[in-house]
Amino acid sequence: MFEFNEQSQKEPKKREYEESEELKLLAEKIITQEKIDIRPAKVAYLIVSPNISKTVPGKTLKTSPEFKFFSGYDYVIEISADLWAALDDADRYIFIHHQLLHILPVMNEKKGDWDFKLRKPDFIAFKSILDKYGPDWKQKIKLSLSSLHGLTPAQEDSVKI
Repeated sequence: MFEFNEQSQKEPKKREYEESEELKLLAEKIITQEKIDIRPAKVAYLIVSPNISKTVPGKTLKTSPEFKFFSGYDYVIEISADLWAALDDADRYIFIHHQLLHILPVMNEKKGDWDFKLRKPDFIAFKSILDKYGPDWKQKIKLSLSSLHGLTPAQEDSVKI
C-alpha cells in the first residue's frame, strides 16, 4: 500500500543555469552574418547543466512579464551543456541559428509598442536553414543526443528541435 509520506524513489534532476558569453558572441555573429533582425529584443543565453532533458537539446522561450520586469530580457535561449560540448563549431552555428529564428518581435501599431512572440518552425521562416545546410543537421543533433544518453529509437524520434 502506498503511503503519502513516502518519497518517490526518483529524485528530481538538479539543473544549473549559467549565462554564457560564448553563446552570446556566437549569436551576435550569426545575427550579423545571416542578417537576422530581432531588434529590439533582448536575449539571455543560458547553458543548462547537465542538460535541459534527454530529448530537448535547446529551446527558445519568451519571458513572462514578471521575468522581463526583473531581468530586462524578452527571450531566453537555453542550450544543454552535454550536447553543446559534443557539437563541433559548424553544428553549434546551425543550432544557434535555428534557435534565433524562433524570435519574432512584432510592432503593435495600435499600442505603438512591441509584442514579443515566438515563431513556430514553419517552412518559410526556416527555409533558409534547409537551403543552406540541408535537412541532415537535425539528424546529427538527434544522433549526438542518442549517443550521449543511450536513447532508444522511440526516444530518439521524440527529440524536439
